[in-house]
Amino acid sequence: MTTPSNSPAFEISKVTKQFDQFVALNDISLSVQSGELLCFLGPSGCGKTTLLRIIAGLETQTQGQLVQDGKDVSTVPPAGRNFGIVFQSYALFPNLTAAQNIAYGLVSQGKTKAQIHQRVQELLELVNLPTSGNKFPSQLSGGQQQRIALARALAPAPSLLLLDEPLSALDALERVRLRAEIRRLQQQLGVTTIMVTHDQEEALAISDRIVVMNHGVIEQVGTPHEVYQTPASPFVADFIGKVNVLEATSQGNGNLSVGSVQLETASPCTAKEGEKIKIYLRPEDFTARHISPDQNNVVTVRLSKIEYLGSFCMAEASIEEMQGQTIQLQFWPSYFSELGLDQNGPLSIRLLADRIRHFSS
Repeated sequence: MTTPSNSPAFEISKVTKQFDQFVALNDISLSVQSGELLCFLGPSGCGKTTLLRIIAGLETQTQGQLVQDGKDVSTVPPAGRNFGIVFQSYALFPNLTAAQNIAYGLVSQGKTKAQIHQRVQELLELVNLPTSGNKFPSQLSGGQQQRIALARALAPAPSLLLLDEPLSALDALERVRLRAEIRRLQQQLGVTTIMVTHDQEEALAISDRIVVMNHGVIEQVGTPHEVYQTPASPFVADFIGKVNVLEATSQGNGNLSVGSVQLETASPCTAKEGEKIKIYLRPEDFTARHISPDQNNVVTVRLSKIEYLGSFCMAEASIEEMQGQTIQLQFWPSYFSELGLDQNGPLSIRLLADRIRHFSS
């Protein structure tokens, strides 16, 4: 496994992109570290694909600078930027075999037929399709076609690999398989990779860092753990994973109250007394074991709408002490037998102070 180094492979400085009066990207600055897999994550229209196309030279920024491996490439055409790209639509040549598709970018490098054949075979082995070189794209499944597209992008040994939602056209099972393959290849080859996706699970599963985007700006950059556990804004908290949102009030002493319950948090609330606050809490951020009344953040909930989802269960829980506000809780199935839980039954739980995030309303 290749560990990302500290030297930036690509630097984006104050990039803005404007289409007439619409600002698609607004003052974006970002460093991509050598050897890392970075995901641009956000809803449709947030600017992530536009930013990727600017990095590739397929779009021109309105202003700002791009530096690749220490060289200013702000005005360099795509052919002058050392990258490979994989699109959602595979974009394979239908009249060429898989091997010929992979070899396409090698011909212009002046390599001999023997060198090209050796490289193509290496890549077919690398993407686990060693016997598919003579097949045409129409003879391959969607996942196999995307593997060939990935091999074609890697063939010239680019310093930067760009992936534009490469898994979104595949079925759910194939997406999971191929995302693991992409991560394996990326780590094995140590190629710096930028991937665009709107699928948060995908980004959390395979990236070294995630760039969360919204309305043309960067909301947060961090590891999967950081953006999930310590969201920097209400948008990130709400967009990444499931979350409960509770209406709270600042007590002015660093604590919050929801109804008659005073909550302690790991990060003190700095809002003025009486100011309205929103609390963000993941469904799994509680404990129901070894609860005692003298502990902080203990509430009694009443469970309803319990859904068994195999490895875990989801339940809706109303909290009378919190003005009847409702939250979702995620349980291990063993909780039900261990704690004797049933639908509509009461349960004492403790909300974890270090998991509570709060933002001004």
